[in-house]
Amino acid sequence: MWYLLKVFFRDPWVLFPLIISAAGQGFSWWYILFFTQSSQEQYFLHYNIIFGVDLVGDWWKLLFIPIGGLIILIVNFLLSISCYNKDKVLSRLFTVFTAIFQLCLVLTAYLAVGMNI
Repeated sequence: MWYLLKVFFRDPWVLFPLIISAAGQGFSWWYILFFTQSSQEQYFLHYNIIFGVDLVGDWWKLLFIPIGGLIILIVNFLLSISCYNKDKVLSRLFTVFTAIFQLCLVLTAYLAVGMNI
């Protein structure tokens, strides 16, 4: 088991997306917690180009963005580890698409907080 993890994390197609995903997670948490204030004010949570702001709620509901990203990060990397021996291409696709998804969530967190500043 430990040897599999050692080989898994030495693969650059696994290591670099993991670093990008972890950095994106860290940035999302930091940006939301640093730039929002815990108050009773209502925050804009979603903006639609046709209808404008269509979801308003408490500040802590912005944390669902990085929480969802963290859950997807953990699940996809566990799936990637489990199928690494059988199919390396599928395992690498899991990690690369996880990193792309995390970058999309970073952009979402940035824009969601930016609507409220």
